[in-house]
Amino acid sequence: MKTLKINILAILGLLLVTGCTKDIEDYDTVAEIHDEAGATVQVSATSNSAILGNPEPGIPLEDATVTITDAYLDLTVRLTAGNLDQIEKIEIVKSFTRNIEGEEINTDEILLASTTTLPYNLVVGDIEELVSGTGVNSDELKIGDVFTFRTKITQTDGSIYYYNTGMGTTSLIVNCASDLAGNYTGPAPGSCAGSNPITVTEVAPGRYRVSTVAGLSWTSGTCIWFYMIDVCGQLVYDGGDFEDNGYNIGGSGQVNADGSFSFTFDYSSIGYGEIPAVYTPL
Repeated sequence: MKTLKINILAILGLLLVTGCTKDIEDYDTVAEIHDEAGATVQVSATSNSAILGNPEPGIPLEDATVTITDAYLDLTVRLTAGNLDQIEKIEIVKSFTRNIEGEEINTDEILLASTTTLPYNLVVGDIEELVSGTGVNSDELKIGDVFTFRTKITQTDGSIYYYNTGMGTTSLIVNCASDLAGNYTGPAPGSCAGSNPITVTEVAPGRYRVSTVAGLSWTSGTCIWFYMIDVCGQLVYDGGDFEDNGYNIGGSGQVNADGSFSFTFDYSSIGYGEIPAVYTPL
């Protein structure tokens, strides 16, 4: 585990396949998954896959309906190990989730596409096709609604499996357009590597990798990077270098009118309290 230092001059994989007819939650290596399901796959979506829109002005986000401006999915399923000898078909299924006051509302899964060969590419460029079958109309969508796309395989013996999370699932979250990528000045602790300038890179629509937190660096002098999500100007910490090294922190912030963004890092779990910061574009 990496160790931390605080600068007083600058005071922020493969997972399981779950079986529909078989319980294989204990299988978590490539070899075990291959033996049980017959193959391993990888699902990826292009960086421009997104559902973006403008919420009703003057209404809280959780209540505002959204005028969709962009709706696009470009998804590819690739075979990464094994073969399709035991597999009758591969399906991509979609579902819809909305979080209301902490309670998730989920729809049943709907078949979106089916194939018997890999790689398979699916492109959907229409919001009506994305919402079709979910029971939700496009003019009823709200910021934060989630469309999840999972890979489902049916074996020749009738067994059914789903590939979950990073291996066989991708999601699109209804969001506002976001444009925070670029170079910034700000709260880098000293001259840690990655602090001059601070880089903000969009890794998915509305999700960014920021090259340094505020106030802390590794004892090696390396900056501590993190992810954040922009939801219509409200920023939320979304993991990163800390979590990869056994620590857990939190944080939130907002985009400011001048193009900068403010972020408060919550280091309470590692003994440093909260440290606010402002990142200003160059």
